[in-house]
Amino acid sequence: MKITAPVRIDLAGGTLDIHPLYIFEDGSSVVNIAIAPGTEVNIEKRDDKKIFLRSDDLGIEEEYSNYSEIDVDSKLGLLGSAVKFFELDYGLNISTFSNVPKGSGLAASSSMLVALMYGLMKLKGIEVDSNTFIDWCANIEARLLGIPTGKQDYYAAYFGGLNNINFNSRGIVNENYKVSDFKIEDYIILSFTGISHFSGTNNWAMMKRYIDDAENSRKSMHKIKETAIKMHKAVLSKDINEIAKVLNEEWENRKKLADGVSNEKIDKIVENAKKSGALASKICGAGGGGCLITLCNPKDRENVIIALKEAGAEILDFKLANCGVKIF
Repeated sequence: MKITAPVRIDLAGGTLDIHPLYIFEDGSSVVNIAIAPGTEVNIEKRDDKKIFLRSDDLGIEEEYSNYSEIDVDSKLGLLGSAVKFFELDYGLNISTFSNVPKGSGLAASSSMLVALMYGLMKLKGIEVDSNTFIDWCANIEARLLGIPTGKQDYYAAYFGGLNNINFNSRGIVNENYKVSDFKIEDYIILSFTGISHFSGTNNWAMMKRYIDDAENSRKSMHKIKETAIKMHKAVLSKDINEIAKVLNEEWENRKKLADGVSNEKIDKIVENAKKSGALASKICGAGGGGCLITLCNPKDRENVIIALKEAGAEILDFKLANCGVKIF
């Protein structure tokens, strides 16, 4: 069984998908877009009870005599945690591959978990609604990281497309759209800054600062909430200039949430792109490194790409993904 899931680029609202921040803000939303290629998982049933786990891109393998022996704190603990969750009474060969750089900020680990959990769920013959499934994934990853996690990543991986995910005290509702209806792919450049990052660290710092209201962080977070509402409207209007304006606003607000969201290298890359015609740029995820999304008019695309490369960024090929998690 082969399962694939997209990763995502987030346009606005990130961090406010972490419980209970969106409760504190009396509701919030996140706007993101699924992209491919993302992650791949292959699952094979065995005749015995042994569990073989392998990450092809990281070159790591682990072997266990049965699911109960799995070490969830190992290097492949995310994979092991998913297997252990379902308490399977038969053996498995599981291999995974990520098509994006490690520490990309594109939610590859969440995408991988969605693909694996979805495959294991189908293998066991279980059917649950999307929110329950996403809760399972978020709970597993939060336990592994030891800090609260957001949920926007799982929605992009599960549904694909363009997502406007609404969080409030009544629950979570996702408005999902086909990205092919918005014609924005030609305006987006995706690059890797060369700096890996751990989003949990920044998100946790932002959450603590919010609770303490350090340096008016609550005011900045409220602006992030307002920006997400504006982004949803801008994307629906298909106005690239308005999308770029709001993306810049999101980035400026995000840099105020915590130290380290940006740094000298990121600032240089963003400034180089701007001088060459870019309309807007923003780091994907919580910040501190990873991938950068840059918007520009198609006529300026080549000049902006050259500028990004000259500043040390690596251009990544991608396609907007209408399809979410899928079994082949």
